[in-house]
Amino acid sequence: MIELDEKVTREMNKYLEGTTIEEILERNKKMFHFQVMFNATQMEQGIDVLDLSVRGYNCLKRCGYNTLRDLVNGVETKEDATSKRQLLGVRNLGRKSAEEILIKLFYYQFQVLSDERKRQYMQRIVESNQ
Repeated sequence: MIELDEKVTREMNKYLEGTTIEEILERNKKMFHFQVMFNATQMEQGIDVLDLSVRGYNCLKRCGYNTLRDLVNGVETKEDATSKRQLLGVRNLGRKSAEEILIKLFYYQFQVLSDERKRQYMQRIVESNQ
């Protein structure tokens, strides 16, 4: 697992009871589930909002992933495959970069939610990763 952002995980943990996001990620490192709920404006943002490493960013751009819409639709449209497995199909994108992309997408999704929706979102994370 890639290094977690301490500030974001601390904020996420405020909305969790009896567990932490670190524990959830560790317990579900092979198959972590989260929902993407961007609005239309957010979907049109460039992938640079995810603050990816140079390798991750360049690999995605080279494959035509320019916006969050491209990334979300490109990763979620194929059946019977995890998002991570699909990302691993991107040329020169390794396991660590695929994990980085997914965790930063997860973090960004959390950060753009209103404060009132963050608690509900984190509860869904707990339920879908039991």
